[in-house]
Amino acid sequence: MSRALKNGFTIFIIALIAVSGFIVFGLYLMEIEDHYGAYQEIYYISKDSDIIVNEETFEFGVVEKNWKRLNIRTKNKDSTDLYTFVTRASYYSNIKIYRPKTEIVPIEKMNYSDVQKLINEKKIKLIFEHQND
Repeated sequence: MSRALKNGFTIFIIALIAVSGFIVFGLYLMEIEDHYGAYQEIYYISKDSDIIVNEETFEFGVVEKNWKRLNIRTKNKDSTDLYTFVTRASYYSNIKIYRPKTEIVPIEKMNYSDVQKLINEKKIKLIFEHQND
């Protein structure tokens, strides 16, 4: 096999891998968009251990994120999908995401007034606010 043929084959394989990677990444982004729709920005901005508050229903929880889904661990449930959490009352919701600055009490021992106290004492920082119009 000649050197030019080997180089051409190597370039072809590298290009094939790059194109395949772009396609797979695009499909991943489409899957997130299809599942979360208007709430996809919440998925991308939030991190594990963030506190998410639904001000329409006065519910709150801790974010548990993996590469494909964002689940909310609430006081009542072990795990709820983000879309279910934000649309529980109606499509129109006011969601706020806070990032703790220090260690906080486990979610099972907290109530909504405790979360409000953390906000007022500035122990958690507002990262993102989402309100449907």
